[in-house]
Amino acid sequence: MIDAAVNAAAGGACAGSAALLYYTEKLPGLNKVTGKLHTDRAQAILISTASAAMVATPAGAWWNETVNAVNDWAVTSVGEWTGLIITGIPALFVTAAFVNDLVTRKIENRTRILGAVLPVLASTIPGPIGEGVQTVLAWVVTKVGTLVAGAFGLA
Repeated sequence: MIDAAVNAAAGGACAGSAALLYYTEKLPGLNKVTGKLHTDRAQAILISTASAAMVATPAGAWWNETVNAVNDWAVTSVGEWTGLIITGIPALFVTAAFVNDLVTRKIENRTRILGAVLPVLASTIPGPIGEGVQTVLAWVVTKVGTLVAGAFGLA
């Protein structure tokens, strides 16, 4: 579902925009303006969008296959619940921590890293919860990717 959400060009534009916002935030004259504009939250979402674009690349396909192979091995070797623990619980924790940081506006480098791994891990959450997380994430990254791609003339 997240695979086709954003193309690689829009993902690159999102990554570049996040980097620009990050360094703009460090400039002494602009840090008050960037604080009012919530650029820290925008960075985290742009990084998630860039990461979602990477899921559509061969590296993303490799990661998905690897995670699924580990999960399948755990399910067949140890049992159904172990597969859920290995893949689903960490993904749910990352999702909860990322959303909490955005809501409380406690954006740190940890939040940016969580944003980068969230699209990859979201596909490993099993069941209707995983489907719901993927649906919401795909909608958000599609909207952000479309906006950024339009701003850079990539749409």
